[in-house]
Amino acid sequence: MSRSPRARTEEAPPTDWLGELPPELHLRILEGVDDFSDCAAFSLASPRLGLLALRSGLVRFNDPLFAVAMRLLLAQRTPALRRSPRLAAAAAAPAAIPPSPLTESILRKYAADRRASADHFPWLARVSPALCLSSELDGPGDNRIANWRLQRGDESGARLRVGLLRCGFAMFFEGERGAERRVRAVSADGTVVHLKGERGAERNVRTELPDGSVAYYEGDQGVERMVRMVHADGSTVVHLEGERGAERMVRTEMPGGMVKYCEGEKGAEKMVRMELPNGNVQYYEGEQDAERVVRMESANGNVQYYEGEQGAERVVRVVLADGAVVHCEGEQGAERKVRVEFANGNVQYYDVMATAGSTPQ
Repeated sequence: MSRSPRARTEEAPPTDWLGELPPELHLRILEGVDDFSDCAAFSLASPRLGLLALRSGLVRFNDPLFAVAMRLLLAQRTPALRRSPRLAAAAAAPAAIPPSPLTESILRKYAADRRASADHFPWLARVSPALCLSSELDGPGDNRIANWRLQRGDESGARLRVGLLRCGFAMFFEGERGAERRVRAVSADGTVVHLKGERGAERNVRTELPDGSVAYYEGDQGVERMVRMVHADGSTVVHLEGERGAERMVRTEMPGGMVKYCEGEKGAEKMVRMELPNGNVQYYEGEQDAERVVRMESANGNVQYYEGEQGAERVVRVVLADGAVVHCEGEQGAERKVRVEFANGNVQYYDVMATAGSTPQ
C-alpha cells in the first residue's frame, strides 16, 4: 500500500523537500536561481536537482563560476577543526579586511577558463573582498584591451589575462607579479597556442587547431619548428624534420598500423616506403603524386619486383626465400609465371595458359 507524502513526512522527514514537488516544477524553480551562491547552496541541499540543472544546460549552473561558488560554500561549511593550519592562522589574524575564503589557485583556474567573464567580478569581490579579480580597460575605441589581475584588497596583483576586445584574442599568464610569463594564447577562431619558458623567452610548444588537429613544436623562441602533427581523430600522426618554415614530412603513421616514409623538400615530399601491418614493406620511386611500387619485401622472405606506372604496377620477378627466382609476364592482376630459375641452377619453363594467375607471394 502506498503512503501519502504527509504520512511519510511524519515517520521519516525527507532530506530533499523539493522532491515532493511535481517534476514539471523542478526546472521552473531552477531557472529562477540566478545568484551563484544560491546555485551552490541549492545544489548542496538537493544534489539530485543540482545535477538536473547541470544536465539541462542552465546557464548559471554551467558557468565556471558555479564551481568557484561550490568550493566557497564547501570551505565555509568545513568545521574549524578540519581547517589547515595556514587557513586557521589566517582566520585568526587581525585584518582590516577579513581573510579570503578563496585561494589564489582557485581564482587563477577560473581566470584561465575561456568561458570566464569579467561581468562576474563584482560577485567575486562581494564574497571574497580580500582576494578577488579585477579588470582594467586600456586603449582607445575598438582597440581596447582588457587586463585581468589578481586583486588583494586595494592592491593589484599578478596579471592573469589580456584580451583584445575587438577580435576576441586572449593571452593567458602565470607567475607572480613582475615575473608573469605567457602560457597560452587563444584566437577567436578557436586556435590555442601553448607556450613554455621564462618571461621574455616563451616558445610555442603546442598548437591546437579549430579542426581538432594538434601541432607540436621544438626550438627556442622565434625559431620553433613543427616536429609532429596529430590529426583530430588521433589515428594519423605526421612527423616532420627541418628548420622553421622548411619543415618536411618524413614519416606518417596511418590508421590500421601502416607507416609511410617520405623524402624530398617541403611541398615536394614523395613516398619512398610503406610498412604494412602484416610485416610487408613496399618501396616506391617517382615524383610526388606519381610514386609507383617497384619492390615489396614480404614478411616470409620473398621479394617481388614491379614495373609500370602508378596504379598499373605489375609483378615481373619474384625472388623466393629459398633463392629461386620466378619470372612473370602479363598486366596487373593477370601476371603469370613464365620461368623459374632454381637455386641449384635448374630452369623450368611454364605454359602461358596453364600458369595464369599463379604469381607467388
